[in-house]
Amino acid sequence: MDSNELHHLIRKYLQGTASTAERERLLKWYRQDTDDDVFWETENPGEEELVHNRIRDNVWTMLDENAANQKTGKRLWLYAAVAAVCLAVLGIGFWKLNDKGREALIATSPKEQSENRFVLLSDSSRVVLRPGSRLEYKTDFKGATREVSLVGEAYFDINRKENQPFIIHTGKVKTVVLGTAFTIKATDGEEEVKVMVQRGKVRVEREEKIMAELTANQKVEVHSAVEVPKQEALAAADSTFDWTAEDMRFDAQAFGELTSRLERRYDVEIRFKNPDLARCPISGKFSGLETLEEVLGFLCTARGAVFRRKGQVVEIDGKACIKK
Repeated sequence: MDSNELHHLIRKYLQGTASTAERERLLKWYRQDTDDDVFWETENPGEEELVHNRIRDNVWTMLDENAANQKTGKRLWLYAAVAAVCLAVLGIGFWKLNDKGREALIATSPKEQSENRFVLLSDSSRVVLRPGSRLEYKTDFKGATREVSLVGEAYFDINRKENQPFIIHTGKVKTVVLGTAFTIKATDGEEEVKVMVQRGKVRVEREEKIMAELTANQKVEVHSAVEVPKQEALAAADSTFDWTAEDMRFDAQAFGELTSRLERRYDVEIRFKNPDLARCPISGKFSGLETLEEVLGFLCTARGAVFRRKGQVVEIDGKACIKK
């Protein structure tokens, strides 16, 4: 396989657009061009995620640098391919194969983390995960439906598609959506699922039986002990949806401290080209549904700075607000 074809395959693999045949070709190349597979075990639950993030960022950096310099070499491509394949072969928490063999992504928000986790889906729908939650979703939404699985609590702002309903699986309960904003809370190992709609309309089912159809400002709790759950109206002063913005309000916080929070929320690494800029105070208030680019666009404009994103690495540059 020549370097151009390998470059193309690796990029498609990392972006989640490689076909089954292309993934098999990449895996075959990897097995033929490496002497030994390397496996390790760890008792630290956070170590796999740290290794995954490091590998992914290094792969993107090397691919970008290689494209810019137009230099190829077996060692560089071997490392990039091994790193890409490791995301699946070593099971490092982000890439996985589901039961049907289709590639899927998993986003998690550690329980001990204070920040929510933001996820932008391929159809431009937005999801905010509360700490301790887990979302599994496809790298693409091809087919008649768009389907995800949730454990924990998440706020969904779904991009409306008339002919492709959005479905959230939470144990035996599924919520069917055309386009709306709502919250779902489903505790792992428990039968109870709560659905609260902010706008739009959703249908809640359990084992193919319709439990409820909710419109704006309605909620329902579905659990095995109740055959027909009761739909209720959300109180006017209900703060059900406020948690999505709790970690996105700050006043005169050091820019560097804030970007540390953004790293955990958006699963990126943020660097300052001018270290002094990180000490500058900055304030802001967001809804919690903004993309990283939208947030940094506002913050950098307010601070007279600029940012550049390459894969999962973001660099911010600008003048310092204070002297040493």
